Amino acid sequence: MKTKSNLKESAAGSQLLGILSRPLTFPLMTLRGRLLVGAAVLWGVLCVTLLTLGWQAGRHLVDETNHQHLRYEAELISNTITNQVGLRLEELAQLASRIPEPREGALADQHAHALAHLFEGLSLFDRDTRVVDAWPTGDGRVGGSFPDREYARFMHAFQRPYVSEPFVGRITGLPLVMMLVPLRDDEGRYTGFLGGLVNINESRLFKSFERLRLGEGGYVTITTATGQRLYHPNQRQAIVGLPDDLPPALELALYGWEGESAGRMSSGEPQLVAYRQIWPADWIVGVHLPQSQAEAPLVAGMRRISFYAWGALALVLPLVGGLIWLTLRPLSRLAEQVRELQDERRSFVEIPTRMPELRRVIDVINETEHARRASLRDLTEREALLRGTLAASPQGMFVTDPHGRVTFMNDALYTQLGIDDPLDMDTWSERIHAEDRPAVLEAWNQSLARRRDFMRQFRFLDAEGAPRWLDVHAGAIQVEGEFIGIVGAVRDITQHRHDDALRRWEAEHDPLTGLLNRRGLTRRLEEALVEWQKAGTQAAVLLFDLDHFKPINDQGGHALGDRMLQQVADAVRSVVRKSDHAARQGGDEFAVLIGGCSPDQALVLAEALRDRIASSPVEHAGRCWQVTASIGVSHFQSDDEEIDAVLDRADAASYRAKHGGRDRVVSDGREFAAPPV
Repeated sequence: MKTKSNLKESAAGSQLLGILSRPLTFPLMTLRGRLLVGAAVLWGVLCVTLLTLGWQAGRHLVDETNHQHLRYEAELISNTITNQVGLRLEELAQLASRIPEPREGALADQHAHALAHLFEGLSLFDRDTRVVDAWPTGDGRVGGSFPDREYARFMHAFQRPYVSEPFVGRITGLPLVMMLVPLRDDEGRYTGFLGGLVNINESRLFKSFERLRLGEGGYVTITTATGQRLYHPNQRQAIVGLPDDLPPALELALYGWEGESAGRMSSGEPQLVAYRQIWPADWIVGVHLPQSQAEAPLVAGMRRISFYAWGALALVLPLVGGLIWLTLRPLSRLAEQVRELQDERRSFVEIPTRMPELRRVIDVINETEHARRASLRDLTEREALLRGTLAASPQGMFVTDPHGRVTFMNDALYTQLGIDDPLDMDTWSERIHAEDRPAVLEAWNQSLARRRDFMRQFRFLDAEGAPRWLDVHAGAIQVEGEFIGIVGAVRDITQHRHDDALRRWEAEHDPLTGLLNRRGLTRRLEEALVEWQKAGTQAAVLLFDLDHFKPINDQGGHALGDRMLQQVADAVRSVVRKSDHAARQGGDEFAVLIGGCSPDQALVLAEALRDRIASSPVEHAGRCWQVTASIGVSHFQSDDEEIDAVLDRADAASYRAKHGGRDRVVSDGREFAAPPV
């Protein structure tokens, strides 16, 4: 209706000129001529001069006003952030002044929780960049060492307050910025540093930008001087590196420039931008305003003036109304036939007319309609081909709508899941294994909300309630920027998971005895050493080889030797607890790792093990074969940094036991020998 009204008004003006100048030239009799003459006369006389002068003056005023607005907003935001950063550094400095040296429990003693409104966490580092104390506690930071971090190198080099480059926490996996101040003792010597963690995604330091009023298209950005963007309203990741082809104004701002400029947004739309420096944090604040938004008031004013111009034109419409009706009659018929085309009541437009312009319009409409029908047929064929391809795929396939509702499942997926009827979303979630369900549903909802791919492996209960491992890869489909749904592929990896678990077991276990092998023992020793270093959880290591085992192999054969090794393994299992770890390291060498065991308890257990081995003979060919064990016992010590240290001590103790008469237990402080026969 809007197009038709414009045609009527334009035709009215051109027809008025046609009445006055009909005898002049033939081109004025065509629709194109009448529209061109009418537009030239009406807009040239009534609007062009006024609109041109108004636009130039208004644009100059709008540009000046918007530059002042951007300058004010940029100064306000930069001052706010500078004050916030300064406040956090000042609070850290006050807390650090009460902690002359880093020690465990210092943060709790100084009521570090009072800074919870400023930081998501606090860490106390010594001179070796080891976390001595942390708040909140229990997240695994204490004991960690981070000498390779950029902020650690800076603090050791300059020993002054500093805001770090953004990084991803190794323990939390969250995007963070750390604010740091040095620690000094009463004599002013550097003893370490105190760091406050700021979560880029959650901190109020960045959340406040979402409430700024800069219009529909205006927004704020925060960028580090090294070229990493910390905040953008449409930014999906917390830390994003800037591209190489930066706008000139931003490139200058990275070198310390402040001011206002014109540029273009990432979409190519012109914009006004102002940059200010946050010197305490070495950040740059950018305030961006689309040119179209800045000029919106001016455009609205020009539209209002145009409305008045059209009102003046309407005064002459009654004089030429009859002629306009005659002129636009073919266009009315054209509109009716186009509507019939849309309703599928007509296959082409047919209007008898001698106007060449209208004739060309009719030809174009007919050609367009023919192309549209061909495109619809092609689209229908492609959709049928796609559904046929998905249905024939041997791999399970499914399709959802933009809300995640399943609209298609092929036969292969029905077979994989062991179901006969389609499942709604509630039934889907109920069939996911209870341990996997929260994480899977969270990932699926995030995929729909952010319109990104979904990849997950989880357990799914089939019709009989048996769990199956599924590997689901689903891709978000967008057409011309519009999210239309998800297409996914499903693989049954149950057997693969079982095979994987078996391979992992075989990689760490001795096939003859079923005990751990050297690799399995090494991994558990390293875990025990970490627990000892972090929490002081003591563990004992028993190391021994078998006395008089070689004659068994030489005289009774390897089969007898294997039986003896299995008998010893059974003896070890009968003595140690289920939480302990027994291993055959190779040949007749065995080891036992006992967690949470005092030295006296370890010796008692080692003696029981020695006695059980000595009293476990093997009969073969009418003869009784027997071995004994020379057992060395060792514990973790405060200066142990590698597991080789405790193994070497246990091996030395075993060596002393063997050379002290065999069949005995030896440790650094106490020895149990077998009773005399």
